[in-house]
Amino acid sequence: MTEPLTLLCVHPHPDDESIACGGLLAASNGRGIRTVVVTCTDGAEGENLAGIDLGTEDLLSHRRRELCDALEVLRVDRHHDLGYRDSGMDGTDANEHPDSFHRADLDEAARRLAEIVRAERPQVVVSDDEHGSYGHPDHVRAHRVTGRAIELAADPDADVEGAPWTVDRWLVHAMGHERLLAFHRALLAEGLASPFGDGPIVDPSELGMGVPDDQITVHVDIRHVFERKRAAMRAHRSQIGEDSFFFNVPDDAAVLAFASEQFVLQAGRAFDVVPASDVFDGIAGIAELDRAGRPDSTAFRDVLGRFPTGVTVLTTEVDGTPHGMTVNAFTSVSLDPPLVLVCVEETAVMAGLLDRSGRFGVSVLAAGQVARSVWFADSDRPTGADEFAGIPVARSETGVPLLADAVAWLDCRIHAVHEGGDHRIVVGEVVALGTGSGQDPLVFHRGAYGRFVEDV
Repeated sequence: MTEPLTLLCVHPHPDDESIACGGLLAASNGRGIRTVVVTCTDGAEGENLAGIDLGTEDLLSHRRRELCDALEVLRVDRHHDLGYRDSGMDGTDANEHPDSFHRADLDEAARRLAEIVRAERPQVVVSDDEHGSYGHPDHVRAHRVTGRAIELAADPDADVEGAPWTVDRWLVHAMGHERLLAFHRALLAEGLASPFGDGPIVDPSELGMGVPDDQITVHVDIRHVFERKRAAMRAHRSQIGEDSFFFNVPDDAAVLAFASEQFVLQAGRAFDVVPASDVFDGIAGIAELDRAGRPDSTAFRDVLGRFPTGVTVLTTEVDGTPHGMTVNAFTSVSLDPPLVLVCVEETAVMAGLLDRSGRFGVSVLAAGQVARSVWFADSDRPTGADEFAGIPVARSETGVPLLADAVAWLDCRIHAVHEGGDHRIVVGEVVALGTGSGQDPLVFHRGAYGRFVEDV
C-alpha cells in the first residue's frame, strides 16, 4: 500500500510557518497532500509589535489563537507543539531560562520530534537552515533538532516510540541573492525604504542574508495561493500589523519578494532537474495524487510554464457593473471570421458574468504593468466600479470597459462556449480592435514576469 504523501514543516515560533512556508503548505493542501506543522516554542518572548488591543488576554494566549487561525487559513491537517519556551535573542535573560528551546538537550528535543516524524510519516521535511535564516537561536536550534530527529526516526535501535521511518527529503527554506537584490532595487526605484539600506548593492554579501542562486534546489511558484499566504500572515495580528512591511510594498515588489518560496536540499533524494518546481518531484507515490492516471497538476503547470505567454485583462459588464480578471490563457482561433478564445475557471465570478453579458474585452498588458496583472488576480480586490478606481478606462463598441493604457485591445461578442475540464473555453468573435502606445508587452514565463527582448 502506498503511503499518503505528507509534508512536515518544522518552525521555531508561531508565525514562522506562514512567513516561511505558507505558500508551500497551502499549495500542497490543494493538491491533496497531507500537511503537518510542528511549532517548537510558545513564542513567549514575542512582543505586541502591532500594538493591538488584547483586552484582558495575555499575549501568549493570544498568539496561540493567532496560530490556530493561521493554520485554519492554510488548511493544515495536523499541528504539534514541541513544548519548549521561546528563547529570545542572544544575550537576553530568556536565553538562560531552563525551559528555553535554546538550552534544550539536543537528543531529548530530537526524540520528541522523531516521535512526530514516525507518527506522521512524511516524505518531505522542511526546516530552517544551519544559520537559522537570520541567526535567531531558536531558528538555529530548530535546524539542528530537525537533522537529529530525522536520523533518530530512521534508526530501528533508537529509543523512539513508533515504527522507524525514513524521510525521503530534508529541505531548508532560503532566499536567493538575485531575488533579494531585485526586491531591493524595486523598492529604491519606487523611492521606498529597503530593509537592505538606501544605497545600491553590487556584492550580494552586503545583503547579510540569502544564498547564491546556484544553491537553490527548488523554486515553488505560489502566486495561485499568494493571497492565502498573506491572509495567514494577517492572522498573526499582534506580530504582523496592517502597516507591516509585508503588506505595504508595491505589488511588483511584493511579487518579487513573497510570491515564490525557495528551498535548498539538505539531505536525501536528489532532484532530476535543478531548480525543481515541486518538493515531491520524483518521490514514489506522486502519481497517486491523480486517481485518473493523468499527469500530476503541478508537473503539468511546470511543463506549460516553460512556454512564455503574454498577459491580458479580461473584462465584461453586467447591469452597469464592470468586472475584470487577469488571464494568460488567451489565443487566436480563426481569421475568417476573426475569432479568439479565453479560458475561465468554472468557479470564477467571471464565468457567470460572461453567461449573462454575452460579450467581453481583452486588454494586452505592457511590460511595466505587473501591478495591474497582480491587482486583477487578487481575490480580495473590491468589485464593481471600485475595482477600476484610478485605472484609465475606455468604452468599447459593445460597451465593455477596456484598459486605455494597454498595448492592444479586442472587443468581442461570445461566439461559443465549450466545457474544458475545470475551465470553460469561451470563443469570441472580434467586432473591434486596436493598438496602444507601442510599448513592449508583458511576458509571463515559469512563474515570473518579464519583458520581450529582440534577438540581436
